[in-house]
Amino acid sequence: MGDVPDKDADLKLLQRVIDAESGAWNAFFARYHRLIIACIRKVHSRYGAPCPAEDIEDLVNVVCLQLIRDDFHKLRRFDATRGYRLSSWVGLIATNAAHDALRRRGPSTVPIDQPEGGWVEQAADQPSPADLALLKERQAKLNQAVGHLTDSEQAFLRYYYLEQRQPDEIAELLGISINTVYSRKNKVRASLKKIVDQLEQQSC
Repeated sequence: MGDVPDKDADLKLLQRVIDAESGAWNAFFARYHRLIIACIRKVHSRYGAPCPAEDIEDLVNVVCLQLIRDDFHKLRRFDATRGYRLSSWVGLIATNAAHDALRRRGPSTVPIDQPEGGWVEQAADQPSPADLALLKERQAKLNQAVGHLTDSEQAFLRYYYLEQRQPDEIAELLGISINTVYSRKNKVRASLKKIVDQLEQQSC
């Protein structure tokens, strides 16, 4: 019974995000970014894969873009009547994104143990304190920031983060060299950060 108000609050926040209310995405990300990071770390830990901060940042970007793409399609698919918590749904999306990234990385990682049941809820209850502020500013206004990018930058985001294509594929699609793919990744991320910072200043 005690968790009913939390569930109600989650559903209200979800609806605010879908309705694109001012500040709703900020509140959503602040509530779930620790869970997203914890789920990413859990998958990497299970496969014995390294998990540097840059990889986490990239995967958080992937998850956030998946959540906001196509007018919040994935969030609209959440069905509370099936007995799931919203945190479990967000955790599942983050977990799938992490698994997809490792599969694309190649066969260099293998499972070192079997996952324990209910780990999504455990991750939500036991976030790492070191992750509290990670990427918060960078992601707070991500949905608005993406709309301010150029068409070519948005195309790069789609290919690199959402579709997770290989660098040589992206190079061919955009008519650039493979080296340019890596430099453009840094450039687009810098542009996103700059736009997010500007949006944050405007909202103050």
